[in-house]
Amino acid sequence: MAEQLRSATALVNSVLSNPATIEELKVDPEGILRKFEAQVTQQLPPPSSKIIDAIWLIIVIAFAFSLIYSVWVLGAGVSTELKKDVVYATKSDTMLTIVTTVVGFLAGLLAPSPVGKKNA
Repeated sequence: MAEQLRSATALVNSVLSNPATIEELKVDPEGILRKFEAQVTQQLPPPSSKIIDAIWLIIVIAFAFSLIYSVWVLGAGVSTELKKDVVYATKSDTMLTIVTTVVGFLAGLLAPSPVGKKNA
């Protein structure tokens, strides 16, 4: 198994090419398959993060624009009077809710992931 396995087909071909492995599969199929599973997962390169990075960039930019836009629109609405009974177009608590939600999401991206930690 010197070559790097990249798919299940390559794994099957490498198992079938070795007669000793076929005999071992007859005796202990689960153990041998678990052993090959461990070998394959160690040999495979990590998935390309190019697309994942692009998706995260789009999400962060969208939330950043929504933060800026909501502050601008709601800020203008709070300061704009609708005369008659001097009612403002937007309430300040609405602005606070949207701004803190978006800021909370963006701050959550900086928090360390609990998934990445391994228990000892």
